[in-house]
Amino acid sequence: MLKQAKQFLWDLLNTPSPSGNEAAVTRVWLDYVRPFADEVMTDAYGNAFAILNPGSTKGARQDSEASKSRAGSAGTTVMFEGHSDEIALMVTYIDEEGFLWVSSIGGIDPKMYLGMPVLVHSSDGPVQGVTGALAPHMQTSEQWAVSPRISDVYIDIGAANKAEALKMVRVGDTATVDHGPVELLNGTLCARSCDNKIGIWSAAEALRRYRETGGKVRVIAASHVQEEVGLQGARMGAFRWDPDVALVVDVTNATDFPNTSKTLRNEIKLGAGPCMRVGPSCHPEVNARLEQVAQTAKIKLQRVPIPAASGTDANGIYPARAGIPVGILSPPNRYMHSPSETVDLADLDQIPTLMAKFAASVKPGERFTVHRGGRK
Repeated sequence: MLKQAKQFLWDLLNTPSPSGNEAAVTRVWLDYVRPFADEVMTDAYGNAFAILNPGSTKGARQDSEASKSRAGSAGTTVMFEGHSDEIALMVTYIDEEGFLWVSSIGGIDPKMYLGMPVLVHSSDGPVQGVTGALAPHMQTSEQWAVSPRISDVYIDIGAANKAEALKMVRVGDTATVDHGPVELLNGTLCARSCDNKIGIWSAAEALRRYRETGGKVRVIAASHVQEEVGLQGARMGAFRWDPDVALVVDVTNATDFPNTSKTLRNEIKLGAGPCMRVGPSCHPEVNARLEQVAQTAKIKLQRVPIPAASGTDANGIYPARAGIPVGILSPPNRYMHSPSETVDLADLDQIPTLMAKFAASVKPGERFTVHRGGRK
């Protein structure tokens, strides 16, 4: 991984981005893509786009006729996509003693959020705090046996009372675990928000690497908001651009650590290469092309079976308009939706290379269809 690309990844991971509050990380992303994109733009909710080979028609497709001509000389539009938001906490109540009670933004396991250092993101800047944790010595047998609920989680910022707490924070402020990226042995990355800073990193890096090929197909790198609360940004971006094919990047569950099930997810290992998901969300012709390109590039792909909805932005993109062919690429990730998500940097670095080579394989005017060549 190039030094500047690695620094970009670290900058993304160090920038908090709770769903609905992605502006800071979007600025980091835009600063990186601006030098090598032909156009950059954002929309009303903070989705960000960087475009190569914009063609003769700027902006989005507005109707079905525009969808036939909008790409101009490029002829085909490829989208590289990731989501910028992360799971987090939101302050829902401040009690008389100054403790902040919270609810979850996205899918959080409450027991992982006890006794953790956190940053509360107030309008005046971050406020340090810690989530409370009852010592084992003080727990009753009933408390010991029951898993905590999100309603049991609160934040202590050291305030003496409610009035003092209200000088620092207010209801509706968000909070994230105060845990930046750490590189472990053998090029293993551990960080709070690999899900899904690795996705927007990949989209930006793939755009940069595709530019180096001199390819003429129109490519849109998208950093979408609010995936963790319903794929909302992806729905907006898919409607706006209506690409001919999209490559979505998000983490997938590894099964190479204790207490995981290989029979449900296949044997998915860190360091064994990036993953390609297989299932209803993933277009078979896109997957076939990904496998072909990966083989030529000597990139080993692990296959992840997803028999239902993918749980990624792909499900916000592929049903849009008349249907958008989608492929999903992922680095294996240990400990998903925890403060210590863990991926392999070499697996990750191969993903934007594969994406750029995929786009380079697409011919102007090419379309992906399951009935290509009369196939039944």
